[in-house]
Amino acid sequence: MKVCFFAHYSITNSDGATLSMYNIIDEMLSQGIEVVVILANTRNLEDRIAEGRIKFIVAPLYGMRMDLNRRTPMTQMKFFVKSICNSIHKRKIEKVLKAENVDIIHINGLDSGIGAEIAQKLKIPYIWHIRQFMEADLGKKLFREKYVYRLVSKASSVIAISKDVQTKFEPLLGRKMDLVYNGVPVEKYKLEDVSRFETPITRILLAGRISVQKGQMDAIKAVELLIQRGIDNVSLTLVGQGETKEYLEYVKSYVKEHGLEQKVCILEHHDDLRELRRQCDIGLTCSKKEAFGRVTVENMLARMLVIGANTGGTVEIVKDGYNGLLYEEGNPESLADQIEYAMLHKDNVQQMIEQGVIRAIEDYSINRVVRQILNLYKLIDSRFTI
Repeated sequence: MKVCFFAHYSITNSDGATLSMYNIIDEMLSQGIEVVVILANTRNLEDRIAEGRIKFIVAPLYGMRMDLNRRTPMTQMKFFVKSICNSIHKRKIEKVLKAENVDIIHINGLDSGIGAEIAQKLKIPYIWHIRQFMEADLGKKLFREKYVYRLVSKASSVIAISKDVQTKFEPLLGRKMDLVYNGVPVEKYKLEDVSRFETPITRILLAGRISVQKGQMDAIKAVELLIQRGIDNVSLTLVGQGETKEYLEYVKSYVKEHGLEQKVCILEHHDDLRELRRQCDIGLTCSKKEAFGRVTVENMLARMLVIGANTGGTVEIVKDGYNGLLYEEGNPESLADQIEYAMLHKDNVQQMIEQGVIRAIEDYSINRVVRQILNLYKLIDSRFTI
């Protein structure tokens, strides 16, 4: 059996949707399922190409996600031209996939409708995996959105990675979606030999692209408030590339102008996030709205206390006071309160950390995800074994 994973947009190894896709692919390969991947480029994927286990087919497609802040008549014209260019590449992809003789096309994320158009032309069943809200988490909107949604609605299965994603898209698509939470390779992220809240400084980590949607300013201002309260034994590390140069400079200038350089460290690159997690006590998820919140699960497995914003998929993972803490999104004072609570109630925090590890292993392993997806495949084609 052969599956084609179709990633319309430009991807990197650090992108959460991409990581989740490759985790699924790796698990499928281990179960003897042949996989082909269509992608726009191979940036930062040299190691996977060198492994030679996956057949990569590069199609230089343009992403069709429009920035909400840059929608002008000229933008519409540019995306119209991009869609024409994509149509030319689509015909080449059709020929390749026809020769590959794939059984199912698995479309990863929302972008254009090319994967579905090819599937319909070649009469191959397709599954659509929706991993984002678009406006709320990425600040983007699809070009020809209604047309793309019509194609999504005709898929053999449409997968939502959280109940909140389900709630948004089911009315738009006019159909039921299948809920499959994201999963991670547990052993890759699980840490055993660590202790938390035992050093004089409470270290806090927020990993993810530096953007308005990811809420880094909530974290920075919370640290600032803690210092104003006389709690200065804290440090915050932000790890991630700036979505735009302008916003990254804004964050850096705020830190400098408010005298926080000794308390807030900004790392645009870090080769070993696992080691960085080993050194930190608290893992933050401050996003305005996460479709799922993969980083939250990774932090749980690393035995960090997770503190997350009370929105989106985060509230489906974190049960406040049980396996982590929630704060009011957009309210740095609420976040500062939760950090201070953690520092003052270390026994309660240790119990939350242990419950977080248990929840992550039981509910968010990649094995569970692939079992669910293969069940969906089997409903489409009985030759897929579970």
